[in-house]
Amino acid sequence: MFGFKIGLRTIKTGISVFLCILISLILRRETYVVSAITAVFTLREDMVNTLTFGKHRVAGNTIGALTSVFVIFLFELFGDSGLVQLIAVPLTIVVMITVLVRFRFQEGIVGATATLLTIVFMIPEDSSYVYALNRVVDSFIGMGVAIGVNYLLPSKTATILSAIQQRFSDEDQQELD
Repeated sequence: MFGFKIGLRTIKTGISVFLCILISLILRRETYVVSAITAVFTLREDMVNTLTFGKHRVAGNTIGALTSVFVIFLFELFGDSGLVQLIAVPLTIVVMITVLVRFRFQEGIVGATATLLTIVFMIPEDSSYVYALNRVVDSFIGMGVAIGVNYLLPSKTATILSAIQQRFSDEDQQELD
């Protein structure tokens, strides 16, 4: 079609976003943005990479949400003046990144930082804690969808490798018989 190629990963991405929106509508979630973005970032060329990126994304969003709760607590304790924000937010981000690196979740750093900044600066104070929890739930929805789609629609490489492995397994069994 006009020189454009629609590959399997592109189709899987579209299906994943569709499913995230559908699940969010059925469960009456307030938004499906985080679940859809998590699915897009999580979905990779094969199941191994999908699981790895999914684990990092969920860990990042979870740690970012938990860290935002800590920052909100600091704001409640010391106020949220410009000076408190100027000191507390960057230092907290440095500690959060250090924790993520220590536990080998480097790929989750961007998501964790975005989650923290969004919750701290964009969400009304009276709903920050609930919002943080909901974003963690949405991350799990997105990761689950991406894993499910990648499992149900494996890449060509995975299908070929599985067929080769099965063939050699069958030949080995015949030799034993």
